[in-house]
Amino acid sequence: MKTLQTIEPSEIAVIEAEELKNSWLLEINHHEARIFRSTKHGTVAQRIRPLQSDEAICHTDTFDSFSRGQEKPDPARFFGPVAEALNGAGKILVCGSGTGMANEMDQFVAWLHDHQPELAGRIVDTLIVDAHHLTDAQLLAKARTYIALHRTPLISIH
Repeated sequence: MKTLQTIEPSEIAVIEAEELKNSWLLEINHHEARIFRSTKHGTVAQRIRPLQSDEAICHTDTFDSFSRGQEKPDPARFFGPVAEALNGAGKILVCGSGTGMANEMDQFVAWLHDHQPELAGRIVDTLIVDAHHLTDAQLLAKARTYIALHRTPLISIH
């Protein structure tokens, strides 16, 4: 099976305009969430940033309750507005980076399953990407490639 890195552009199936329009992309980390309301080339992201008040920040503690300076947004205050912004989506591909507690993508998906299961049901998959080194156009191209490779073919009964 080919991976996203080994696929040639000519191998990507043509994706219908309606499918591109109904497929949204969420790229999320603990600094912000970027929502692309389509995977069409040129789509501009809506940015949602967590509140930065003292009450909205969770500190990661080390031994003796000293903060290591790793401040993360409170999930209820950050994930809620992100979920609200996704309400109009059809299919949602969620991208993120990091592992364990640094992976906001996995934390958001788990939160969504607990708090908004209907919306969580629209997530088609999660994909780890190095978003810091990708332009928006490259990120959208990865999403289109992923959708093309994982789309369900129409079955015709004669």
